Amino acid sequence: MYRTTLLLAAQQGDSSLLRSKLRTLSRVIASPCHIIIHGNSPPLQRFYLFEDDVLTAAAEAYKGAVCTWAESLIAPLSTGKVSFTLEYVWSKHLDLQQHLKETECDLVAVYCGGNRPSSQFRRVIEGSHCPVLLLSNHGWRSQLSLLAGIDPFHKSDRSANMDIKVVNHALALNRALKGDLSVVHSCYVPGYMVKYRTMIHSTHQRVIQEFIANNGWHKLNWRLLQGEPSDALAHYCRTHHIDILIMGLVARGVLKRQITGSTSEQLMEALCCDLLLVPKGAP
Repeated sequence: MYRTTLLLAAQQGDSSLLRSKLRTLSRVIASPCHIIIHGNSPPLQRFYLFEDDVLTAAAEAYKGAVCTWAESLIAPLSTGKVSFTLEYVWSKHLDLQQHLKETECDLVAVYCGGNRPSSQFRRVIEGSHCPVLLLSNHGWRSQLSLLAGIDPFHKSDRSANMDIKVVNHALALNRALKGDLSVVHSCYVPGYMVKYRTMIHSTHQRVIQEFIANNGWHKLNWRLLQGEPSDALAHYCRTHHIDILIMGLVARGVLKRQITGSTSEQLMEALCCDLLLVPKGAP
């Protein structure tokens, strides 16, 4: 069971869809689930700066509307196995790193109403030491389809056991949700290496087979994708109706990120499904 903190932007997204996902996730999250509402508006910020009576009233009205919205969001869930607690952050900049460190938390869930995390939420995601579940506006099917994306060749910028962590988290989540899990690895062959495509694919297949066999996961379904990882994964998730994609979250410096990019970062730009990111420091 995950001790869970859920981050929401005030009055954004589809409340009924979020409630539906929370009901399903109640199988894996411990009670209580702590919900943090990030409330921010121009009147509220101006109130802090100028303390004008009219703006004060506007700010208070806004805060009241957000509280009403949040309470109506969780009210239908109160009869379930998981209880929900509400906390409000009324600042423009969301700085939750210290808060999350001090709170016992195994999972940070972030609802991305626009199918991409906001800049404030991105900072929380990139600095998290526990897995982060990005909830998109894509609905879930009755039997969830989960996909673990691995890259056993990436050992230069992350510890060698990252892919083991990814698959273990995927297996645990899949068992709890009673879903259907597969594992994929994307093999990208640049244009100047096309004539060696067959040999490269054969090498990648062998490495995946050894990785799965060495960890005793003989019953896992796996597949080798072809193409640039972010494009290949997004296409596979759409065509195979994947509900949750599980991947490693690799922290990189700004310069390296600008030069090489990051598969998880690119997938966050437009969520093709829900995304569970497992950071290097996760258990």
